[in-house]
Amino acid sequence: MKILSEKNSIRLLASGVILFFSGIFLFLWEESISFSSAVDSEKFSQFGDFIGGIIGSIWSLAGVILFYVALTEQKKDIQINRKTLETQVEALQQQIKEFKLQRIELEETRKVFTEQSITLKNQRFENTFFQLLSLHHEIIDKLNFIKKSGGFRENRHLEKREVLSQAFIDLNHRIEYINSTNKQDEYGQIISTPNEAQTLEVAESRLMEAYDTFYFNEYKQLLSHYFRNIYHVYKFIFTNRLIEKKEKQFYASIVRAQLSSDELFLILYNSLKKGLGYPNFLFLIKEFDVMQNFDFGLIEKYKFHKEIYTRWIASVTPEFDYEEQKTT
Repeated sequence: MKILSEKNSIRLLASGVILFFSGIFLFLWEESISFSSAVDSEKFSQFGDFIGGIIGSIWSLAGVILFYVALTEQKKDIQINRKTLETQVEALQQQIKEFKLQRIELEETRKVFTEQSITLKNQRFENTFFQLLSLHHEIIDKLNFIKKSGGFRENRHLEKREVLSQAFIDLNHRIEYINSTNKQDEYGQIISTPNEAQTLEVAESRLMEAYDTFYFNEYKQLLSHYFRNIYHVYKFIFTNRLIEKKEKQFYASIVRAQLSSDELFLILYNSLKKGLGYPNFLFLIKEFDVMQNFDFGLIEKYKFHKEIYTRWIASVTPEFDYEEQKTT
């Protein structure tokens, strides 16, 4: 049984009250009450000593007990409040952890959505890109023409890449022919002697004349579709916003890998012809380093041709808007 409790304090107070009334009763026992008689100071003194000594002590003890009980209860309340606060702090910490986990999940979800978005963009780009690349091969597969032979030799039927190889040979012949002097001997046969251009301007003029004859008189119907498609493949890569700039070089290298040496030779000279590959196609050749694996010895045998190409590509500016693509 707990001694220092609120109940025992109440009992002490009650005991004090009982003793108080008992003391009054004993004080008035066999005493006549009269307002005219003198007060017995000795009895009042004894009664006061009784009240102060016994009852006062009892009530003081009860007060101390009540004070102790109050302090104890207050301490319990403080402990309970502290536990409650600790519980709340733990709950808050748990919420913080949950929020952090939710944030991590949201970041992961955002990453997934970003990756999905990038994947979808790449898929959209690649669908068109590989269709254009497939069209490039279809165009080559559909190339065919009859190469007329002089004299009694039979005409040759050329198909697919044979046409491009023959175009390479014919363009070389045109360039060689215009850079030579041709005379008939006494037997009527043509004798050709080299006559190289002595200045850059003359070399450019002869080059344009040779290419005009080659392209417009012989190969325009065969190669115009081919050149336009290659140009649009590279332009599609360059202007597309669905992929990053670093990825564009990768796709451009895929296209470059499809091109033979004969094709690169034809593309190079086409890119120098104003109104055809110049300036737009030449700019894309520069941007994607299309001639990276080209054997420039094939054009260096013609005086000034490598210099013409180097000077033109260094200063080329396209006619289409490309400023925005620099940062994409």
